[in-house]
Amino acid sequence: MPDSIENATPLARGATADVYAWGDGRVLKLFHDRIPMHALEVSATRIAHEAGLPVPAVLSDLIEVDQREGIVFERIEGPTLLEQLQDLPRSGSTATIRDYARQAAELHARIHSTEASDLPSLVEILDWSIQEAAPLDTGTRQAVLDLLHGLPDGNSLCHNDYYPRNLVLSGTGMVAIDWAIGSRGNRLADCARTLLISRMWLGGMKGQAPNNVYRLWEQFWEIYFRRYAELRPYTPQDIWPWQAVTAAASLCWEGSRMATEPRVSLVQAVLEGSGHPWLVRQEHMAAISAA
Repeated sequence: MPDSIENATPLARGATADVYAWGDGRVLKLFHDRIPMHALEVSATRIAHEAGLPVPAVLSDLIEVDQREGIVFERIEGPTLLEQLQDLPRSGSTATIRDYARQAAELHARIHSTEASDLPSLVEILDWSIQEAAPLDTGTRQAVLDLLHGLPDGNSLCHNDYYPRNLVLSGTGMVAIDWAIGSRGNRLADCARTLLISRMWLGGMKGQAPNNVYRLWEQFWEIYFRRYAELRPYTPQDIWPWQAVTAAASLCWEGSRMATEPRVSLVQAVLEGSGHPWLVRQEHMAAISAA
């Protein structure tokens, strides 16, 4: 096993960490910055793995490598779902897209069937994030906090960054990685976070990506949410408040990235009881029920 990243093979670079090969069957996730949330990733991944969910085994507590914090995980071989889907406009089919979307939804629903009483509360994470959301004015921020604390809490295991980049297609099936914000809470908060990612994803692609690529991702998300709602039903009224909460919280973590204005307007739409193109609509749920 290497003792320094100078002797390790880099595998990936992300916004918060680098990943290196770290001996046989192992990877080192080495963080750019030192923050208390890193211990949460160890705990959340362990709880998910011990519950029998398809996630990497944690092979260390937090360790120091080259004066940076890191975690050693089991190495999962295979492309991410994002990488796999990027090839589908050339080689894939609607059936393939449907299969991947259904698998991803089924795994997410399975995660939400797992209790996580020993993890920190997602409400606390969302509360802190909303308070740090600079694009919101003081009145809107307080209104969202009031909304959050009036919503039902839960004890479900929540991933909080569940989308194709964090799903690996291994030889034994789909594996959920990167549990950096893993916590316990209401499953609809986690579902609303994935819904927000899908809206931002498609919004960023529209008019920029080729039409066949845009349509592929549109199909993927349609099928994904249809399958999830079949397994874990909800109504628009159930998820609208969580859409506002997760959009507001995301402005802390992704405040400098694209789609700030649509997220702020989504928050305001829910608070005002008005419409917004990103909100789950009743006709969408009717289509799901009829599927």
